[in-house]
Amino acid sequence: MNASRRQPRVELPELDSGLTLVDVDADLGVTPVQSLLLDHVFAGAGDAYWVDAAGAAQTTRLRELAPDPRYLDRIHVARGFTAHQQTSLLDRLAGEHVTDPGVVVVTGVDRLYRDSDSSTKHAKQLLVRSLAALARVGRVHEVPVIVTRSRDDEFTKPIVNAARTRLRCRDTQFGPRFTDAAGDIDALVYHLGDGWVQTTLAYWQEVLAHRAQMYDAPIVSEEAVSRVV
Repeated sequence: MNASRRQPRVELPELDSGLTLVDVDADLGVTPVQSLLLDHVFAGAGDAYWVDAAGAAQTTRLRELAPDPRYLDRIHVARGFTAHQQTSLLDRLAGEHVTDPGVVVVTGVDRLYRDSDSSTKHAKQLLVRSLAALARVGRVHEVPVIVTRSRDDEFTKPIVNAARTRLRCRDTQFGPRFTDAAGDIDALVYHLGDGWVQTTLAYWQEVLAHRAQMYDAPIVSEEAVSRVV
């Protein structure tokens, strides 16, 4: 869809501190969440901590998205392989093992609890414990904590209840659109080239290159930017 008549802009949601639940259309994958993570790294407010239970923490993709490889030094990735491992990771994150984080991301926060050998009741208790730990991280450090879930059903109601903000990222004819439950947040990411929107890796590279420039953050080189923009 040609969107060249619209005012060009590159926007991503401004996230408040505390727990934010982000539901992303399957066609968009995890890239919108990775873009939110990198956007906060550009701001220079501490490191990013990513706990992944959904197999979504692809460091190769992060390297491709980041306008400068130096940003990757500030992104710490951990993976749990069982429900108890994930709970332990999140407990450590909420303890004294992390100082001055800038943003925390937990992808597929419910997945391992669904796959647990424990009873459903115990699995939900572990999920609630993990959510409490994440809420504590956001409250103590006053940083955004972004979580995603593998499914929207009864099992994930505790996530909805714990979230201070809920966002949905949908693929539209004008590009990815972030909205909240009330429609108060409406950030649409437009293509800045010839007016045609492509929700591909190159598209998100372009968005992040422009966002880095907005923060006056380093970009690897003018030649690299020219290949992206």
